[in-house]
Amino acid sequence: MNVALCIILVFVIIVCSSNMQANQKEASNALPSDIKNFIESRDKFIESENVDSIQTMNEQERIKYSQMKNLKRKEIDKEFVALHKKYKEDDLILDVLSRFGCLLDDCSATSKGDGFVFYKDIDIVQAIYISFIDRNTFTTYPFFKEILKHNPNILIKKENFSLDLSPSANYANYKKIDIVWSEDKAHIDFILYDKYFNQNICSHTASFRRFEQEKDGVKASYGDIQIPYTQIKEINNFINKSCECVYVGGEEPYDEQRANELREMAQGCNDIPKMRSNLQKKYKDDINISKLLQREWQNYKEAFGE
Repeated sequence: MNVALCIILVFVIIVCSSNMQANQKEASNALPSDIKNFIESRDKFIESENVDSIQTMNEQERIKYSQMKNLKRKEIDKEFVALHKKYKEDDLILDVLSRFGCLLDDCSATSKGDGFVFYKDIDIVQAIYISFIDRNTFTTYPFFKEILKHNPNILIKKENFSLDLSPSANYANYKKIDIVWSEDKAHIDFILYDKYFNQNICSHTASFRRFEQEKDGVKASYGDIQIPYTQIKEINNFINKSCECVYVGGEEPYDEQRANELREMAQGCNDIPKMRSNLQKKYKDDINISKLLQREWQNYKEAFGE
């Protein structure tokens, strides 16, 4: 009886698998020829990258090889951008294209600079979705797309959103996400806190990507942002200075210019104990500030033994 049941289950699995392959083939055949040609060309290029070897090349040959590959990537990305503009009203084809994305960063951007890209003649919502299609930007983290899908009011009504990721194994490397609109709704920040955030008093930075509406398009900036410890500016400034002093005290200068930079950064470090004492007296009745100052002192003590 068990053997017969197993045979039936195997047969069912084979039939289902065959049907799925047939459906995938049918869906593939239904795609326009330019989409199919793009997918085929892109796949061939990826395969060539996997099998090509530069181990035996000299430095000049490697540079030439890299330049050639980048030109091909730009060519493929240019076609990718043209296709998702051509089929921008076709959700099925956009879904297919979104499985691929750019080979080079932010290929849909009309211009790029140090720490930002620019999307011309579109609004914030359009820029965000284009960023998702490009796939290799800050917003490629899959949870951003899922969050916007399940919380449409973030973009429709421009509502803020916050999610604690810590309990979920799917987001093991991250603690929290904040999606925050400015008061005038002119820009939106995607802020991502990794698992090291706030492990000590000086690990208080997060990754961010900002989409900001300008007259002729959207500027998307990205990088790391310092998260305030409190709303009290002098406390934030003091802790940041203390952390800077700890960092400076642990770095060996690699050249004269860096030595001068470190000396400049170290100015005022001798005043840290006195500044701490004054702040502790000033905010002695504020439990939260007292705890922050205690954490700062412990971190400083570990670095300098004071």
